This record gives sequence, C-alpha cells and structure tokens, in this order.
Amino acid sequence: MSRSVLLVSYHFAPQNAIGAVRPTKLAKYLTRMGYRVTVLCGSSPDSVQDPLLKRDSAELEDVHIVRERSLLRWWKTRGGKPPAPPALTDRAVLMQRGLTEEEMRAQSAAGAAAGPEAAVSPAPPAVGTSAPARRNPLLDALYLWLAGRSDAAFARACLRELRGMHRRFDIVLSTYGPASVHTVARKAKQARVADRWIADFRDEVTAPFSRGRSWSRRYLRAVRRGADAITTISAGTAKVMGLDSFAQVIHNGFDAEDLAGLAFPPKRTDKLAFVHCGQMYGALRDLTPFFRALRELADEGAVDPARVELVYAGRDTGGFVTQATEAGLASCLRGYGFLPRDASLALQKSAHVLLLAAWNVRRRQGNLPGKFLEYLMLDMPVLCCVSGDVPGSELAEIMRRTRIGFCYEQASATADAPRLKAYVRELYDAFVHNRPLPFDPNPEEIAAFGYAGVARAFARLIDRV
Repeated sequence: MSRSVLLVSYHFAPQNAIGAVRPTKLAKYLTRMGYRVTVLCGSSPDSVQDPLLKRDSAELEDVHIVRERSLLRWWKTRGGKPPAPPALTDRAVLMQRGLTEEEMRAQSAAGAAAGPEAAVSPAPPAVGTSAPARRNPLLDALYLWLAGRSDAAFARACLRELRGMHRRFDIVLSTYGPASVHTVARKAKQARVADRWIADFRDEVTAPFSRGRSWSRRYLRAVRRGADAITTISAGTAKVMGLDSFAQVIHNGFDAEDLAGLAFPPKRTDKLAFVHCGQMYGALRDLTPFFRALRELADEGAVDPARVELVYAGRDTGGFVTQATEAGLASCLRGYGFLPRDASLALQKSAHVLLLAAWNVRRRQGNLPGKFLEYLMLDMPVLCCVSGDVPGSELAEIMRRTRIGFCYEQASATADAPRLKAYVRELYDAFVHNRPLPFDPNPEEIAAFGYAGVARAFARLIDRV
C-alpha cells in the first residue's frame, strides 16, 4: 500500500514565489510515484499567479489552502503598504544582521513599486527598480513583529484544519520558511496525526536582531529533537544552522516540463544580450565584476557597447541598474518590471547569456539561488559572480561540474578577474563573428538536478525513516 504524506508549506502553487517551486514539484512527482500526498499551504495576499505551477497543481487532488487572519494580511489585501523596512544596499550591514532570504525578500519588496509591472522600458529609467530609503529601526522591528504574529496565526489555522480532517499520515514533510511550518509538523507528530516527521530547510534560520538569536537556537533545537530526518538545500546552509552532522543535503532542482508549450521569441542578431531576472536584494547580489570587465573591454576597443544589451526584470532591480550605471553602461540597459514565471523564462531564452549573482561569506555559506537551478534547463551560457571572502563556493563547484559557463569569485579575484574578462571577450567575439557562443555543458551532471531525481531522493528518505 502506498504511503500517505502530509506536506506542509506556506508557499505553494499557484503562488508566484520562488519558495513555492520546491514544495509544488515535490508534491507533483511524489504523487506520480504513487504516494498519497495531502498539501497544507497558505494563501498569498499577492494576486499574481505562476501559470506553470498552476498547471502542476492540476495533478494534485488533496490541497488544503489555509488563510490565516492577521493584521499583516489585512493590511496587504486592503491595498495598503505594510510598514516594512527599506531595502538595504550595504552588504556588510545586511550580512552582519544575518537576514535570511525570506527576510531579505521582504525588505526588497518593501522598497519596490506596489503591484506587478510588465511594461517594457527601452531606456535605463527606474521602471521596476527599487530605490533605497532611509533605514528606520522602529519600522524594521514593527514589520518583523507583524510578520511573526501572522506566522503564528497561520500555525493555529493549520492545526484547526488538521483537527477537522480526522486523518492520520505516515509522514509529515514540512519545508521552511516561515517558521510556522515546522511548528505545525512538530505538533502533528506529537498529536499522532503523523507517525514520522521530515523537516526540510530550503532556506536557513537566522535572526535579524541579536536578541532573536536565542529564539533561533531554541527553534532549531526543537526541530532537531522532534524531527526524524532533516534536509537542507546545501551543505553550507546545514553548517550555518549547526546541522551539518545531522542533515541530508538534497538540492533544489529544475523541471524541464516547465518549458512545454512555451513560445520563445527569436534571439536578437544585432546585440549580444545578457539577462538577469529576479531579486538583487538591494546590492547584496553584486554583478560589478562583470560590468567592470565589460567596461574595460569597451575602453580598450575590444567591445562596442552599442552591440551589447543588459536586460533586467523583477520587483527589486535597483542594484542591477546602479551597478551597471556606475560602470558607465547605462546606455546598454533595457528594463522590465515584474514578470510571471512563464514570461520570465521567455525573456531569458530570448537573450544569449544568463547572469547570476550569489554570495559566500563566513557567516553565510552555501548560497544556491533558485534561479541557478532554473538556468540549468535553459541550455544557455551562465556568467556568475560570487561575492564574499570565502573561496571555493558550492555554486562555483557545481558550475565547474556542469560546465554551463564561468563563475567569478571575489575571494579569488586576482586569478578570476582576468579570466572573467577573457570569457566576456570570447562571448562577444563569437557573437559578432556569427559563431556559436562557447558552451560545453555536461548533460549527465545537469540531469542529476531534475526535480524527478530530487523527489526520488525524498522518496528514499520517506521509506527509510
């Protein structure tokens, strides 16, 4: 008899959020493998839907959407702007505070224009960009307090929903964040609603304030005591949380089925287009080394800026625009606002090179952006910049194994800077001489990151605990 799985995740299809991808894909592929999957998820106040995840959810028959009652939700759905902190642009401050991607995403969204924007801006004006505002610690604290209250309300609503089901599950699989999902799973196991608990961390647990660090430690201890297994998306994430000797690493993945039925526009022949879609977290994700290399090549006459286009899209793109402008490349910019994921994929496929930025610092290692896994299925060159003082990032290692492009690391700038410049020159020369761009991927290594394989890894864990 197939095993029953209760999957708890605030983010889930059809929410247009990167946090909804992992749980939705796991539910989809576990269901195909014969597991009886029941989903308990939140209802995002954002009205924008991901049509690709919505298509996936059509295969799922038992999805319970829980709508918590909270001041933060009321504020958002009434059209007002919650008192969120401004997007921070100082990398050192942001790292020192130890914000998770969830918290950084909230801060970045706070500084962006309200509502989705899909209009094209042919010039570099700040359409779809977010400008940094003055930091207000009181509003910062108020927003986090409201978010915490909303999270607690979601946990209570989930537990009420579970009590009304009158069912028992073999496994409860909860995927963090927010914090409430593991609280729901822990209490479900304690109440014998589920026999075993797998706690998944697709993001790390850290405290934005020093006084919250004791809470983080207590929270992680409770998860470790109660969970029968713990998974994380990278070894660095596990290490930061002190779970490296206990957690199993199961990376995020990509789903090639997302490309089915999508119409991709032809690539431009007059300009070499580099594209970045998604969050910049202010200036935390730093593409300055790439822009600097491009500027130097232009100054040397090796690259004609008129034949280069720097494309960006998303709610939080101010960092991209600022970094490119400071390198004297404002004339190359072409901006889009926020796009649903199918339009984002089409935009990326219409370009020639995919841009990626990440970080690897002593307190925050193992950063593997979800966008990177999406890039693996697009069959295009990737140019990545990793900021931080720790060399040998997991991202750089995966890029070396998959051979999908070039990864520059700030910690190895002396060796990597000239190599980055040479790579950009090679891309440009191939384009202007109508030759294929340098690209020699490793299909076997790339295939290992497919979500079908990720789900099989979870299935083995489900059957073992």
